[in-house]
Amino acid sequence: LSDAALTGAPQIDPVTGKLGLNLARVDNHRQLLTADAIRDWCGTPGTQVIVKPVIDLKETVAVSSYEVPDRIATRVKLARTTCTFPHCNRPAETADLDHTVEYSDTGPPDQTSTDNLAPQCRHDHRAKTHPSPAGTPWRVRGLSPGHWLWTSPHGHRYLVHPDGTTSL
Repeated sequence: LSDAALTGAPQIDPVTGKLGLNLARVDNHRQLLTADAIRDWCGTPGTQVIVKPVIDLKETVAVSSYEVPDRIATRVKLARTTCTFPHCNRPAETADLDHTVEYSDTGPPDQTSTDNLAPQCRHDHRAKTHPSPAGTPWRVRGLSPGHWLWTSPHGHRYLVHPDGTTSL
């Protein structure tokens, strides 16, 4: 939220030219809140506010190590707020981060990046990592930001996208 939103000053949306609606997402709160609600909270005695910088989720951030640093984990989990496994909607905030293109110690630099990680709940991460009784694991391929193509051990394919899962 901008300073103007918190002080109650009206803001004009530069795209539409109309009065803008100011919404905020607050950690540990599952819904968007209006600027009025945030302003009321901030006006309550004893309120503690932690200001965090705005994160550009379109920026690709990468490191040349297997471990995922917090600055990358935060971006990945903010960009995709749920598990990327087909039909799963468990929250990303508690999920594992999995390399969609398998990490290799002898591979190229910057394999651990916002473009090569996907949040997967522990259950689904294990389904991908460990083969089924038939000996075939689930496979995933990142197609573009926010889009993953999953193939089941039986060859069924699923496209996971921002609006959910589509069977192919």
